[in-house]
Amino acid sequence: MDKKKVYIAARFHEKEEVFRISKLLSNLGYEVISSWLSHKSVKPYHENQELSKIYSIEDINLATQSDYFLVLTSDAGTGMYVELGAAILSNIKIGKPIIYVVGDHINRSMFYFHPSVNRVNSIKNLLEKLESENKKLK
Repeated sequence: MDKKKVYIAARFHEKEEVFRISKLLSNLGYEVISSWLSHKSVKPYHENQELSKIYSIEDINLATQSDYFLVLTSDAGTGMYVELGAAILSNIKIGKPIIYVVGDHINRSMFYFHPSVNRVNSIKNLLEKLESENKKLK
């Protein structure tokens, strides 16, 4: 069976937390495909236009090609909401990715209440939900 692909969207400065979560997911048999974790900072964007273009295409493609899309809500960003919008549209059109917003601020955006979005208040609860879903699929 192929590993389920997970894209994690978060603020750029939250890489360490995303790496921690990635390890947990990897240990459970998931493949984290968030390529932005290896990106260098491209701010200010106007001074890094070509790399910004490459990264934006890559991140949208991976977000929409994932089986699961996660948004960490500990801090509001900008790019993560664009990725969320792409994931919601992909879910509407093809039924995936399954979308979760995770953290203390799961009520921050009206888009967190979109029917395609699941809200959980912790990584622990998310892992429990994923484990439960996977048992149903077997």
